[in-house]
Amino acid sequence: MKINKEKKASILYLFSTLFNKGIAFLTVPIFTRLLSTSDYGLATTYTSWVDIFTVVLSLALYMSIRTAFVDFKEEKKEFLNTIITFTLIISFVFNTIVIILGQIFRLDIFLIVCAIIQGTAGALLIDYQQYLMMELKYVQRSIFLSLPNFLGAILSIIILLYIPMSQKYMGRIIPMLITHILFGIVIMCCVYKKQKPLINKKYLKYGLTLSLPLVLHGIALNVLSQSDRTMITVLASSSETGIYSLVYNFGMIATVITTALEGVWVPWFMSKIEKNSIEEINDKALDYIKLITCAMVGLILVGPEILKILASKEYWEGINIIPPIVLANYFVFMYSLHVNVEHYYKKTLVITVNTIIAAVVNVILNFLFIPKYGYVAAAYTTVIAYLVALILHAKCTYKLEKNIFPIKDIINPIVTIGIITIMYHIWMNNIIVRWGIFAIYMMTILIKEKDKIKMYLKS
Repeated sequence: MKINKEKKASILYLFSTLFNKGIAFLTVPIFTRLLSTSDYGLATTYTSWVDIFTVVLSLALYMSIRTAFVDFKEEKKEFLNTIITFTLIISFVFNTIVIILGQIFRLDIFLIVCAIIQGTAGALLIDYQQYLMMELKYVQRSIFLSLPNFLGAILSIIILLYIPMSQKYMGRIIPMLITHILFGIVIMCCVYKKQKPLINKKYLKYGLTLSLPLVLHGIALNVLSQSDRTMITVLASSSETGIYSLVYNFGMIATVITTALEGVWVPWFMSKIEKNSIEEINDKALDYIKLITCAMVGLILVGPEILKILASKEYWEGINIIPPIVLANYFVFMYSLHVNVEHYYKKTLVITVNTIIAAVVNVILNFLFIPKYGYVAAAYTTVIAYLVALILHAKCTYKLEKNIFPIKDIINPIVTIGIITIMYHIWMNNIIVRWGIFAIYMMTILIKEKDKIKMYLKS
């Protein structure tokens, strides 16, 4: 029953994550037509504020839920209760300070307050999604993962189409705020239905010890993922930023696949490493890596055709940076495997330091090479930064568990994708050769792994 539950979870996580990411990706052309460039810019700036407030107000406490399922098996509901309650208190204090400062300096802080409230709701959503993931309550998690953004997008489109507004960007901001508030209230009802709000000092100390270093980790991740576009605009041109952003969003397909499967991998991995089942972890990890490698190879080799469907001709020159963008996402997947080990051993400070180092490397390389090579440089500096992150996390992991994730299982697929990247650049404009290479690669994998594939299909 547990195996069937994990299989159902993996399928549902995949589709709900695809659905959730697809909303953000597919609604971009809609909102760019409904909003002026100024209104669209204000709406996206507001969204970036919300992302920052979500990281700050959550204090990354959701990351402690993973290990709490190991250390507080019988008290996990109380642990979640404490986290949710503390997040609400922090939000109230933060909002109060902002409002007081706004009154003192007579500032228009309406949007900031809205962003703080939505950031609070976002923090509650992440906490509850993490809890549901560890409980393998896949239907509920999929609902909380997909519906807020979906309903917010639909409501925004309706308002922008049928309700005249002088400040049209508010037609995008307010629906998202309302939707997140409603889901935040639902979460509070679920958590407090059978328990009163509580603050348990033991749980709070445990959670903050693990999570506080990860606040900087979250900020560093934002720098790592967002600095490229900002620096391209400043050091090159906004036109190049548009091309880079489209290809970067294309790379979201890779992120969707890995994020969806991680929802099943993490709870399974935590249960196995607790029992010291390293050999079983390595066996399944190898299959996991092979599966993601196949997906990444496919994205690289058929990427130009997908990109041509998604965008008009002025964006097609970005086809040449598909391999580094996909490879960067591949390194993110690889280092995430190692980060899970660091989480189990509560090395959150190490995780944060490694991410900050990678972010600094990315910013320095961007500053040096974007003025000369434009968005192409940004694509390759991103690869280098994530490779640095992988090396640092792997080094820490092997100190903690020297036999986990054998190095050859990590290096061999990276070499494979490196070879595919070289082939891509040789035959980038030859669809027949590229698709032929992909067909041969897939046939080789199917023949080589046919016994395992039959076993999985049979089960």
